[in-house]
Amino acid sequence: MFSTLQFGFNIDRDFIIPVYFRFQLVYGVFILGVHAIALYLLIFHSTQWARGVRAVYLLNQTQMLAHDVWACFLMRAYSLLPYPGYFCEGVACPLLGAYNVFTIEHVFMVHSVCVLLFMLLIVHQQIFPPSSRFVFSK
Repeated sequence: MFSTLQFGFNIDRDFIIPVYFRFQLVYGVFILGVHAIALYLLIFHSTQWARGVRAVYLLNQTQMLAHDVWACFLMRAYSLLPYPGYFCEGVACPLLGAYNVFTIEHVFMVHSVCVLLFMLLIVHQQIFPPSSRFVFSK
């Protein structure tokens, strides 16, 4: 019935991976709707916010949308934890190769941290009075 693989990978392949990819597809469709609502609210209903805060939140939301499209529809990877291996089923995997696909994933991860830190800096800038020497020029 099922072939046995070394290190128990057959359990992941036969039982967990199909459920995971089904969940990932449902999550991807759901999260696109959430991103659409968040972008709508940020664009049309955040006009009272400071310009810098609004721009950084839009940048953050756009980056998260791009990463969710990449992870849920284009890459579709499953990590074989605790082993250092990945099972990649997405459209991008055969086209770009495993090394390039995971390089793009790492760029998304590093970029998200940078955007979040920049967003934190901008929000903290709103706390200081404009005459403070810690406020960047506008």
